[in-house]
Amino acid sequence: MEDIYAALDGENILPKLASQLSRHLLFPLVEFEAGRAEDSGNEEKARQILNGKLKLLQDTNMADYVAELYKEVHNVNEAPAEYAKKRNDVIAQLEKYEQETARISELLTREDVVGQLRSDKVANLEFLKKDHEVCL
Repeated sequence: MEDIYAALDGENILPKLASQLSRHLLFPLVEFEAGRAEDSGNEEKARQILNGKLKLLQDTNMADYVAELYKEVHNVNEAPAEYAKKRNDVIAQLEKYEQETARISELLTREDVVGQLRSDKVANLEFLKKDHEVCL
């Protein structure tokens, strides 16, 4: 984040907000600042913000996007193998979650099931357990 803070002018409120926001809320603001830097032609500021974006997103599951940022920051054509490994891990985790939730996902696409759901989550869980053999 220090890269981003250094690129911002003293009147910008982003450094004050950043400590109160998750990276998911902070990222669009950083993107906005990057766009402003590019529009103004300030390449040094844009590069600092780009470095900051890479550091901000490094530990996320956005493996492809982070790999592209890495290539742009370091001006290379190929990202390190760790990004490909991270991508494969993320895809494997996604597939695992899809398999684990396939039954409930299928049920929630059926109108007859969705029509019987209520606003009471406990009653819904009992309904799904009793009538559709869904268990946690």
